[in-house]
Amino acid sequence: MSNRIIMSIAMALICSMAIAQTYRCTRAEKEVFDQYPDEILHRTNYRTDEECVRLNARYYIPADKQALIRQYVSNREFHKVCLEFLLPDSLQQRVKRKIRLDEHYQDSIDMVLIPEYGNKISGDNISYALHSRKYIKLDDAQYDYMLAKALDMAHRIRRNRTLNVWNEEMEIIRKTLSKEQLYKFFRNKNSAKVTKEARQAWKRICEAGLDTQLDSVKDMSLAISYFNERQRIKDIYRYYGTSQKKYLAELSRHMPPMIKMLDSLDKKARMEEQEKKNGTVGKDFIW
Repeated sequence: MSNRIIMSIAMALICSMAIAQTYRCTRAEKEVFDQYPDEILHRTNYRTDEECVRLNARYYIPADKQALIRQYVSNREFHKVCLEFLLPDSLQQRVKRKIRLDEHYQDSIDMVLIPEYGNKISGDNISYALHSRKYIKLDDAQYDYMLAKALDMAHRIRRNRTLNVWNEEMEIIRKTLSKEQLYKFFRNKNSAKVTKEARQAWKRICEAGLDTQLDSVKDMSLAISYFNERQRIKDIYRYYGTSQKKYLAELSRHMPPMIKMLDSLDKKARMEEQEKKNGTVGKDFIW
């Protein structure tokens, strides 16, 4: 019987030490946990389950990151539960320390969630760059630097949901990425938009009966390159109207054949609209 008691005590001590190491307890937390282990673990697990469900409902968390997120949440809730035992009669101090814990662990959680494009925690552009780490071949230094900047933006966005960080993002991205990485970043980021634009453009060309004058493969490829460059300019100079107009004007001087046809179609449509308003009929449109 005595051996069983000794073994039970030993196992309890081992479990207690293991949990203390898992949660990195302070001495005070270890002492209070030794007194109320079941209740503290019950509260911790209950709150962790709820918080993980809440996070998954709000954000996209990939399967391979679920365990890490749960670890952060569990550690945070464990320390907060311990505070309830350590400071039962000190409401102000308890709340202040819980707020500090929330802020500390929020950073860890955000660093996992920010690169998952669509979670809208930081700026869209810098989040997408981090999300595209493998595709644009970010090295560790680039990734860590941009993640730190994205985290700082997240702090400010939480304080002011209307904060516009677009220009700041573009400056960081342009200064951090190489020329080749920038090309891949913008091409990948805008691929869906450019593809849609190119398909609509080709449809207009076909409807106007101009497709026979073009090489569908070669000219479509040139048009897509043009659309990509135009969107890149619009992205970089989105809030710099004068610069955007300048670079778009320069680009327009190098229109490939398909874009020139589209431009002519647009001009013809504007002329016809103007003629309807003025009640006049112009000469036949010449290509």
